[in-house]
Amino acid sequence: MSNTIVVAQDFAKSLYESHETYKEKTITKRRFGYQTLVSIIEKLKSVPLFEVSTGTKSTQGRDIFLVKFGKGKTKVLLWSQMHGDEATATMALADIFNFFQKKDKFDPLRKELLEKCTFYVVPMLNPDGAEAWTRYTALGIDMNRDALALVTPEGTLLKHLQQSLKPEFGFNLHDMERRYSAGETGNLATISFLATAFNKAQDINPVRKKSMQVIAGMNRALQQFIPNSVGKWPSDFEPRAFGDNIQKWGTTLILIESGGYKGDPEKQHIRKLNFVAILTGLESIANKTYQRRYQNV
Repeated sequence: MSNTIVVAQDFAKSLYESHETYKEKTITKRRFGYQTLVSIIEKLKSVPLFEVSTGTKSTQGRDIFLVKFGKGKTKVLLWSQMHGDEATATMALADIFNFFQKKDKFDPLRKELLEKCTFYVVPMLNPDGAEAWTRYTALGIDMNRDALALVTPEGTLLKHLQQSLKPEFGFNLHDMERRYSAGETGNLATISFLATAFNKAQDINPVRKKSMQVIAGMNRALQQFIPNSVGKWPSDFEPRAFGDNIQKWGTTLILIESGGYKGDPEKQHIRKLNFVAILTGLESIANKTYQRRYQNV
């Protein structure tokens, strides 16, 4: 095992062990409402690091927030709760907001991330669905099939952000059915990854290859904590889906699906794993170590 991979694993372990320090204490269950997010966002507005704006309003008139921070050349767009009842990564993003406000042993990492990257985060893309705890928007539409029709204001916003910001990387954050298995292991697929296909042939171009390289690092990091419990989400091309189209439009797309973990009905452990996976991925993007750690992907 190479030195760079060992360092990455040690880094992930340190994040894992420190997560409680950054955990957003107002969220203790995976089902929480829009107002809980509003309270978190209001606190961020008073922190100079963060620039908070309203991307648009949902069908029912709720603000869809965009949080920007960092000043680096590499743009990264992250969004969660495209489906209103998929909130695990939203919890992790709240923890990541807290992480960036602390001063501790991770200061060199924060400095590197903030100097080399600019982050754009939509922590709750479908607030109407979140309030109703449903997959769909208030129009009854699965917005992950709205990338071309753009019937929903939520989908229209996501395409606008991708087209106007032109991020090099995108993190598409979801939950999946908790009873999926990780391949033929018989283990629950606690986290699943996918470098989404951009065409029916599932070709690999430079944009998609970077997805695979970043995912390889996140997978290696998580194997320490959930060995043989990381899955690969099906890669069939879906021409209406945002993940597939965003990859096609030139943004390197990393899909994370949060599944099941024994004894974790509220997905608090999986929340921690998201925290580690996302920050591990961002670290490899900021210093471009994904290019040399995983050249053969």
